[in-house]
Amino acid sequence: MPPRHLTSLPIPQRLRSAMAETDYDRAGLLEGLTGDQRRIRVEVLSALAADGVGIETMREAIERDRLGLLLIERTLAPEDGWSMSGICAHTGQDPEIVSKWFRALGRPVSTDPDEEMYTDEDAEIAERIERYRALGFTDDEMMPVVRAIGRGVLNMADALGGLLGEALLAAGEPEPEMALRYAIEARRIAEQDMLHLTHLVSVALADRIRSHAIAIEESTAGRLQGAQEVSVCFADLVGFTDLGESVSAAELSEVAEQLSATATDIATRPVRLAKTIGDAVMLVSSDTTALVRAAVELARRWSDADDGRPDVRVGVANGIGVPHAGDWFGPPVNLASRVTTTARPGQVVVTAAVHDAVVARAGEDTEFRWRVAAPRRFKGIRGAQRLYRVTAAS
Repeated sequence: MPPRHLTSLPIPQRLRSAMAETDYDRAGLLEGLTGDQRRIRVEVLSALAADGVGIETMREAIERDRLGLLLIERTLAPEDGWSMSGICAHTGQDPEIVSKWFRALGRPVSTDPDEEMYTDEDAEIAERIERYRALGFTDDEMMPVVRAIGRGVLNMADALGGLLGEALLAAGEPEPEMALRYAIEARRIAEQDMLHLTHLVSVALADRIRSHAIAIEESTAGRLQGAQEVSVCFADLVGFTDLGESVSAAELSEVAEQLSATATDIATRPVRLAKTIGDAVMLVSSDTTALVRAAVELARRWSDADDGRPDVRVGVANGIGVPHAGDWFGPPVNLASRVTTTARPGQVVVTAAVHDAVVARAGEDTEFRWRVAAPRRFKGIRGAQRLYRVTAAS
């Protein structure tokens, strides 16, 4: 779907801007403004005009000093006249189901089913519910995925909003101008960057489908096999909780973000960063050797930073896991988490099964150096686990 509110007129942009500026000047909407402030005001008014906002509405917003807020509202919360009852009547969907989807995706749900607060895109989301069902998915199967999408969208919005706010809060800048700049940039992200986000999601989804294809069961049902052989790596920060008592929340968040950034840098195919959990990250791969290589590299990079950050410890296990809604579950996840707690600061500890898989593939004389660690028993896991500490061979 094309970005909302973009226009494509057959006259040059510069000429169109000059014509608009003359109109706004005659209407008294640019009074007393010069330079950048005048240019920014024209940009905002032009964007609002493209949305169908009239001169009187613009004048009222200027008088109430809420022109930037008006643009943000029109950009980020447009309304196309849809109510919940209207969407359900149009799509034939149960209002309870649509409300459940909207809540999971972070969309508001009014107590008044006739309140017109939704867009054409919201109506299309409701239409897609039936399309997913036609593919054989049940509501119970779809909801975990919908909730995962909702969490991702909200996290992305928080990150972009924080970045945008920090970039635009220039020291000494007049507050009205800053608000207008924020509104303009928010609009550009909402209208243009969503095309790039669509591309990124499509590429990532295609990559996941290719990875899953090797696990398709040879059956007439043709369903993707749920349980798969997977290697899992956890890395967490030593003393992170105690650190929170001596540094600010912002500094603590920065340390956690450094770990996430390091994990992202080393997680190249076939290794994937599955999730971040506060002071920890989880990596997964179908290639055990590649995951061990990534684990060792993560520990090395973190240690080489030598900037006072808390130490990292890493654990790796493998086994049969189950992917679900972008996450992984099963014995290797639980075991990798527990193995991590046995590692000393800066160490990478792996299970014997991980060691054996790497050695079976490349032999003892590999890129890694192995040292036997003391066997450990873990709650909920049968038998003592043989463990190895691993580092790079050179």
